[in-house]
Amino acid sequence: MFVKMSVKHTRRIKRYQEEFHPIWRFFDLKSYLIMAFMMSGGIWLRSSGFAPDVFIAVFYTGLGCALALAGVLFWIMFFKPE
Repeated sequence: MFVKMSVKHTRRIKRYQEEFHPIWRFFDLKSYLIMAFMMSGGIWLRSSGFAPDVFIAVFYTGLGCALALAGVLFWIMFFKPE
């Protein structure tokens, strides 16, 4: 999922004509809404005590690895020649 999003955002960013872009143009509105929903859900899940700590640890580890790999993919596509 994050690979597809990384490629989509990189293509969109490369189409911009300006040399420098404000940071809020890095993602589109839909992606910021997904991010806000996921963060709110994670905060709620931890504070509610609904999920055991083992589940949260495994989930955050998997999510963190996926996000780190997406970050690496952004860097690769940044330095990749056209």
